[in-house]
Amino acid sequence: MKRASKFAILVSLVVFFFPFSALAQKPIVIGSPLSTAFLYGWDAERGIKLAVDEINAQGGVNVGGKKSPFKVEVIDTRDLEPGVPVSDALMAVEKLILEKKADFIIGGPVRSEAALATMDLLGKYKKVSILSTGVLTPAYHARVEKEYDKLKYCFRIHGEAGQLVKEIMACFNQLKEKAGLTKIFIMVQDVAHARGAGEVIAKVAAGQGWTVAGTEVFPTGTTDFSMGLLKARDAGAQILNI
Repeated sequence: MKRASKFAILVSLVVFFFPFSALAQKPIVIGSPLSTAFLYGWDAERGIKLAVDEINAQGGVNVGGKKSPFKVEVIDTRDLEPGVPVSDALMAVEKLILEKKADFIIGGPVRSEAALATMDLLGKYKKVSILSTGVLTPAYHARVEKEYDKLKYCFRIHGEAGQLVKEIMACFNQLKEKAGLTKIFIMVQDVAHARGAGEVIAKVAAGQGWTVAGTEVFPTGTTDFSMGLLKARDAGAQILNI
C-alpha cells in the first residue's frame, strides 16, 4: 500500500509539473523558409499556422494509429528583398533542417532563383519540400522531371508562369473583342519567372495579331516607375501588362 501510495504521489507530481501535452507524441516539425516582409511570405506564414492550429486543436495528425501534433518553425529568408543573395535562402533552409530538425519544408523559398538553388540541398538531405507560394518558374518542375531520382522530394502545389500566360492572353483577347484594344506594353520585374513570362507574352501576343509597343524590365526594389510609364504613353499603349 505504501508503494502504491508513493507511486500515486509521483504520478501526480509528474502530471502537475509536466502537463499531458508534454507527454504526448513528439511533434512533427514543419520548417517554413519565407520572405516574411512581403505578401507572398507573411500570408503563407499565417495560412500555415492557421492550418496547424486547427489540426492540433483536434489532437494532431494520425501517424500509424497515433496522434502527433505539428510544430512550425519559420525563418525569414529575405529572398524577395533587393540585394539579398540566393545563398542566404540556402543557409536558412539548411538551418531549418540541421538546427530546427524540420521533418518537412513547407512554403518557400519564395523567389524562383532561391527555390531552384535549394533543390539540390533538399535532395542531399532527402527532405520533402512542398512549395505553396511564389516560385512561378517552369524550370522547377522541368528539373524534377529531368533529375527525378535526386529531386523527387520537391513538390509545388500552385501554378507557374506558363499557366499565367494563358490566363493573361484570354483576358487580352476579351479586351480586344469587347473594347477593340490592340496595343500592349509589357512591364516586368527583373526576376526569372517574370522575365521569362514577359518574353513569352510578347511572342504569343505578336503571333495573335497584337502590337507589342515595348518591354521595360525593372530591378527588384524599384519604387519609381515613371520612365517605363512615359515610354508606354509615348508608344500609344492601350494595355499595361505588369
